[in-house]
Amino acid sequence: MEDKAASKSNWYEIKQNNKIGFALMFFCLKILPPVVLRFLAFPIGFFYWLCSKQARFFSNQFFRHAGKKGSSCKHVISFAINLVEDMQAWAGKFSFKNVQWQDDDVHDLVQNINNGRGTVLVISHLGNVQMLKGLASFGESGTERRMSITTISNMNISAGFYSILNKINADSSFHVISSKDIGLQTIILLQERLEKGEVVVIAGDRVSEYSNRTIRLPFFGADAPFPYGVFLLLSLLNVPSYFVFGLRHRDISLSSRYDMFVKKNPIDFDCPRKERENRIAQTAQTYVAELESHCREHMYQWYNFFDFWGES
Repeated sequence: MEDKAASKSNWYEIKQNNKIGFALMFFCLKILPPVVLRFLAFPIGFFYWLCSKQARFFSNQFFRHAGKKGSSCKHVISFAINLVEDMQAWAGKFSFKNVQWQDDDVHDLVQNINNGRGTVLVISHLGNVQMLKGLASFGESGTERRMSITTISNMNISAGFYSILNKINADSSFHVISSKDIGLQTIILLQERLEKGEVVVIAGDRVSEYSNRTIRLPFFGADAPFPYGVFLLLSLLNVPSYFVFGLRHRDISLSSRYDMFVKKNPIDFDCPRKERENRIAQTAQTYVAELESHCREHMYQWYNFFDFWGES
C-alpha cells in the first residue's frame, strides 16, 4: 500500500510546474501529426505512473470509494491523453465534428447564447471541457454568435498552462481571472461581461485555497468538500447556469470522440435573501449528483489526483 502519510491533503498543496512540459508538448504538436502525439501519451503516461507514488495512491483511493477494482496505470494514461487533447483543441487541431451533443438542455444553452444572454457554465475535472473552450476560441461551438469566455482559475497552478495557450492562440476571445481576486470588483466585472452576452466558466469540484468555506456533500458514499464560493457566485450573478460535462466515448483511444452533456441548473435565485442559502445548497446538491452520475460511467476520466475526500 502507498504511504498515506506522505500524501498531500489539498490539490493546491501539490507542487505543479508544468510550463516546460506544456511548452514541449506544444512544440511536438507543431512538428508531429496529432495522432503521433496521442500515441506518445501512452509511454509518457506510463512513465509518470511509474514515478508518481502520489498519482497511484490517489487513483486507488478513488477506485476504493467508487467500489470498483480499477487500474491506476490506465487512469494516468487516460489523463495523459486528456492533456494532448487540450493542446490539440487550443492549437486548432481538434475538429468540432468529433463532438456529439445530447438531446438535453444544450438547446436551451445555445438559444441563450444566440440571443446574447449571459450564462455561467459550471464544469469539473471529469472528462475534458477544456477542449470545448479551445474549440470555442476558434469560433467552433455550434452557436450563431462567437463565444467570449471568461474562466475563473487558480493561477498559482494554471499560470504555465494559460501562458502556453496565449502563445498558441493569441487572438482568442478568452479571458482568465484568478480565483484569489474574487471580490466585489470582480463580481461587478463579471456582471458587466454577462450583460454583454458573454460566458463565465468555473469548476465546481475543487475547493479554493483562498477560502476555507465548503459544502460537504455525499460523493460515492462519503462526504466530500465542495467549494461553497462557486455556488454563492451563481446566486450573486443570477443568470442562467448550466452543468457541462465533456466525456470521451472510450477512456483510452487514439482517435477520440466526445459526448457533451448539458444540464440546466433548475434553481433560480430570484428569492428573498433568507431563502438564498437553501437554494445555494440545493444547487450544489444537484451539481454533485450530476457529477457522480457521469463519473460512474467514465471513472477513468476522473482527473482529481489528490485527497478529494480529505482523509489524510
